[in-house]
Amino acid sequence: MLKADRIVDEKAVPHAPEFGHGVAAGFRVYRGSIVAVCADGTIVPAGSTGTPSQPVAIAGLARQFKDNSPAASVLNGDMAGPHPIWVKKGCYALPFDTAPTWANVGQPVYAVDDETVSLSGGGTAAPASGESSSASSAASTRLQVGTLSGFELDGTPYVLIV
Repeated sequence: MLKADRIVDEKAVPHAPEFGHGVAAGFRVYRGSIVAVCADGTIVPAGSTGTPSQPVAIAGLARQFKDNSPAASVLNGDMAGPHPIWVKKGCYALPFDTAPTWANVGQPVYAVDDETVSLSGGGTAAPASGESSSASSAASTRLQVGTLSGFELDGTPYVLIV
């Protein structure tokens, strides 16, 4: 058992690689939003419906705003179009749908939408008329953003996205 402070060697390592992704046609991504990468490699705001292909994973947080919707015609430069934006990873204070506690540290955290996270991964719903059960299940299951890392002294929860 320690009887005094000690110094522990630490190895600095990159936390996770970051990649650029094009915003899917018809979508707008805001800086700081949680984004999901679709099977075709484009990104959409987490929780989006009507995506060009199935969202398969959370890519991270958008580094900048990008509009690839029809309304983008009024924008210019890097704010509009399909060219890529970078998506960052790290440890962030994200709002939860239900406040977590220290007992939840290390548990998976899931995207509710492009702003809010949850300790609940969603569930499976009964398929709508004409919809297969696998399509319904995919639509109601939330994608994992990361893990609950800890809390600031003021109680703010932090999520580690890797």
